[in-house]
Amino acid sequence: MTEILPPPRHFFVVNPVSFYGKREMNEVVGGIHRFFEKPDEKPGGAPQYAVHVSRFPRDAVSAIRRFAAAVPHGVPLRVYAVGGDGILFDCLNGIVGLPNAELGTIPCGPRNNFYRVFGQRDQKIFHSLQAQTSAPSVPMDVLYCGSNYALSYCLIGLESVANVGARMRRNRRDFLHRHLPGFFHSLDFCSGFAGTLLNRVNFKQNYRMWVDNEDLSGKHIAINIANSPWFATGRTVVPEAVPSDGWLDVLCSGDASMLTACRMMFYYMRGKHADYPDLFLYRRAKKVFVTSDSPLVLNLDGEVFYDKYITVETKPGAVRIIAPAGAADEAAPREQGHECQP
Repeated sequence: MTEILPPPRHFFVVNPVSFYGKREMNEVVGGIHRFFEKPDEKPGGAPQYAVHVSRFPRDAVSAIRRFAAAVPHGVPLRVYAVGGDGILFDCLNGIVGLPNAELGTIPCGPRNNFYRVFGQRDQKIFHSLQAQTSAPSVPMDVLYCGSNYALSYCLIGLESVANVGARMRRNRRDFLHRHLPGFFHSLDFCSGFAGTLLNRVNFKQNYRMWVDNEDLSGKHIAINIANSPWFATGRTVVPEAVPSDGWLDVLCSGDASMLTACRMMFYYMRGKHADYPDLFLYRRAKKVFVTSDSPLVLNLDGEVFYDKYITVETKPGAVRIIAPAGAADEAAPREQGHECQP
């Protein structure tokens, strides 16, 4: 006898700063309400749902926990991050550890990286509530650092500092920033990178670092611990990274002059590190430990943190991601593009 599963509960977390204006956000929220107000043809009636507009960073974490507490035991919970990578980060940290919880992404922000692991497909399928609410979910690895979880990357060093500067200048929501996010992210990052080099902030910081049991201590310009290949606005920086293979992909750029650092970043942003083994060090690992006498500037999926001792490890299959329209096949593990030390 086939077991009839109860209909899932749906919780939408909307980030207002991801939209061009309140009118655009209200159209999206109104569309959610209209979708669930339609008569449901499925047995058991329409599933229950709620919409929460995030008020500040990490507000989604407590909101998700409150909603989940009211979900009956054994009933699936689907949480949808409506916005960019920032609200996806918050929702991930809200659902990790919850039973029967699944995470979906409805990309509306200027930075929507993680959904690209499902292939270069149109965003429309991810905006379809019919597709999102009925699609299956697939297990994905997460990156665990301290008390935080991330889906894509942990950046340390010069690149992270440059991104902090770029983010501080990226508060404008004008028309050009909205419709040309890739160009303006590159421009902001380059200006932040140049400013960091000129001020020599965190340039060639000395790290004590262990990648699994291998000691890679020394001066590094930048360290990227990747769970996903996508970074910035549609850039593939570490193409070997797959968020369902149980591995972290660690990319380091060692001691170099300022001129060489500029050359390295050009290759790095184009995902060409494998062509220049004299400039980059690449490893695959389960756990990475990093410490430094100077404070570490961490960038977890675009969110900034500060610490002096960190451990980053992979949590295989720790979260289930909603994959509409057969997108799961695109995110499956694949053969690595070049040799490395596991």
